[in-house]
Amino acid sequence: MDNNDHRESREEYRKKLEKKIYENAHHDEGLFHNHHQPRQQHTGGRPTPPPVPEKHHYHTPKWMKWLIWLLIILVAAGGLYEYHKVHKMATGVFSGGDGKISKKLQKGEPVSVLAMGTDVGALDRGNKGGNTDSIELFTINPKTKRITMTSIPRDTLVRVNTDDGADYVKINAAYSIGGPKQTVKQVSELLDVPIDYYAVINMGVLKKVANSLGGVEVDNPFAFTYEGHHFKKGTQQLNGNEALKYSRMRYQDPNNDYGRQKRQQQILSSVIAKFKQSGSISSANKIMDAVGDGVKTNIPIDDIATLYGNYHNAMNNVSTYHFQGQDATIDGVSFQIASPKEINRISKLVRKQLGLKPVTVSNHETRMYKSQPSYDGYTNTDFILPGGASYNDPGSGNGSDKVTTSHSSSSHEHSSLYEPRY
Repeated sequence: MDNNDHRESREEYRKKLEKKIYENAHHDEGLFHNHHQPRQQHTGGRPTPPPVPEKHHYHTPKWMKWLIWLLIILVAAGGLYEYHKVHKMATGVFSGGDGKISKKLQKGEPVSVLAMGTDVGALDRGNKGGNTDSIELFTINPKTKRITMTSIPRDTLVRVNTDDGADYVKINAAYSIGGPKQTVKQVSELLDVPIDYYAVINMGVLKKVANSLGGVEVDNPFAFTYEGHHFKKGTQQLNGNEALKYSRMRYQDPNNDYGRQKRQQQILSSVIAKFKQSGSISSANKIMDAVGDGVKTNIPIDDIATLYGNYHNAMNNVSTYHFQGQDATIDGVSFQIASPKEINRISKLVRKQLGLKPVTVSNHETRMYKSQPSYDGYTNTDFILPGGASYNDPGSGNGSDKVTTSHSSSSHEHSSLYEPRY
């Protein structure tokens, strides 16, 4: 295959393979012929003994040989063409490799992937900036043959350390502050779990991926109408455009963002199930075509074959977890607060899937929660930021994780550098 940008056609592949197969066939035939030629025996003038009668074997007619070769060429050329196309598309999605395969993947150890969905592009807002619209932590365990998906509420309060000092924002704003690596850092610290890889997914590609698989199946818990389409209650098949709408509706759901997370997980589970049913290079090619430049990941391209070979059986069992936050108001803005109890519950579940022992999580989020004088997330939802800090104001406060003042929770306006109002 060419290493430049020229993409060979099927016809070019066939001609190249036909020539190679033909040459190999005649080379083997020549070896066979030379190997079976009767040797001249020097008997010193004595008469040469008569040759041993040769056994007669059935020989495949030449026309049948050429038919077999033609079928091989067609299958091989088609397969290589598809593989070449998949590989070429994959280089735009996966990170460049160094020729080395991860030892962790070779051993088939459990791995984790943080998927960040953005609405950039799907709503024609361009391809820069923006916050993450959804955050899903995947674990893939080839030993238990299980995949888990854990939704992290995008409104969860976290402390982000910036060059200007500590900043208190929603976790979905970490992407605007420091890109995917910053989001990985925040989720990893929040739950005290290792994260091996990340993937940033433009939610607009969801429509194309669903269409490439012939649609997805979901079980809608209640009927609703969104952006001109009515989604009935119960099991139904959705095309790409409908799947995107189904995944985006939020405010009509009685569970608000948690309900939307469940619907997004339904679609992802259906995509995994559909791909598992086909599992062919051709299907992978269709998905790669649909993905285009809408997905970026730091998984090295050298690891893809090993990742699929050692981990694809985990598709047989997909489980979903939901991180349940508590309602809070900070400076007049709605948040979700991660309680120490919930942090430890999810941390234990994720660490178990990764083959790790549970730990008691202690971080900025657990410490500031414990220092609250009266917040309970139910009867009192006013949450006070520690150290006299203000929401979305880098460097404000003294950097402490403890509440030092009866900071008023009344709403006040200030510039929103990272967090657009929704």
